[in-house]
Amino acid sequence: MTSILTNNSATIALQTLRSINTQLDTTSNRVSTGQRISSAADGAAYWAIASTLKTDNGSLSALKDAMSLDKNSVDAASAGLNKVIDQLKTINNALVSASTTNTDRAKLQNDIKVALDAIKNYADNTVMNGSNWLSVKSDATGFAYDKDLVSAFSRKDKSVSISTTTLETGSFVLYDSNTASATNTTLTAAFAAVASNASVAPSTGPGVTVAVGSATGAVGGFMDTKYVITMYGGSAATESIADFDIKSLGASDADQSKITGYLKIVDATVQQLLTGASKLGSMSTLLKSQQEFTQQLMDINTSSIGSLVDANIEEESTKLKALQTQQQLGIQSLSIANSSSQNVLSLFR
Repeated sequence: MTSILTNNSATIALQTLRSINTQLDTTSNRVSTGQRISSAADGAAYWAIASTLKTDNGSLSALKDAMSLDKNSVDAASAGLNKVIDQLKTINNALVSASTTNTDRAKLQNDIKVALDAIKNYADNTVMNGSNWLSVKSDATGFAYDKDLVSAFSRKDKSVSISTTTLETGSFVLYDSNTASATNTTLTAAFAAVASNASVAPSTGPGVTVAVGSATGAVGGFMDTKYVITMYGGSAATESIADFDIKSLGASDADQSKITGYLKIVDATVQQLLTGASKLGSMSTLLKSQQEFTQQLMDINTSSIGSLVDANIEEESTKLKALQTQQQLGIQSLSIANSSSQNVLSLFR
């Protein structure tokens, strides 16, 4: 029976076409965006997981940048400290040469002064990210010997946390403009070790006794801490490495013992700074390893996000072609269904 009020064939054809158009829109969106889940409506659970992973990747990227800044500071301090150690070795060599009276100590003092000036220059200019770890002012507001360097980001039980690694800079501070004495335990222990190693008993030659200065402001960094050098015969001088001067020293046992004290202090200081340099090197290696690990985590997260939301382009493009064909057939079917009711007009001709 043909009805001019209700065209069931056209209704069915229209429903089919609507379904095809909906599927075509979905497939076209997946092909154009490359994602099968681009919003919560496409799959709330997968979308939420992927969104969390994307947030974590953003945090990991920021963490990696922060670690780069910290590593730059560590590497800058390491480079400056290595230069300082080289200059201290130059001073050490000059003092070895000065140990004999058959040398021109005035000329050797010129070498020492040039090296001391270079050390001061390296220390003052080893600045990275606005901070200087070699030349400090320990009584400045906010100053701390311990530097907390970011090392890891983690998410656990719906909460996030940032882990830090502490670098103790007291093992390589060269200058401290604090007018009061520094109180860092690492520094005071290092200076005590320098004084102990620099003291020489008068067994085969003039002896010398070295002690860390006790006056206010005597304790600073490795280059400006004052040592009380008690020479052979009992006379004493209070000097820091930055004050060493041999040009006026003669051949007396007291002067010879003073040069010995200078030499032993410089050598012991080099050994302490080598420890500091090794800490910087280890920290740089650690931060580099953490950067690489962070990048690996980001790559894993990116892969996980892709497996959750990325569309299979080969499958979707094939489906798109099939739906386009179905759409054309659906339009044709609807056209045929609509024309069936018009055929009734021929009965009235």
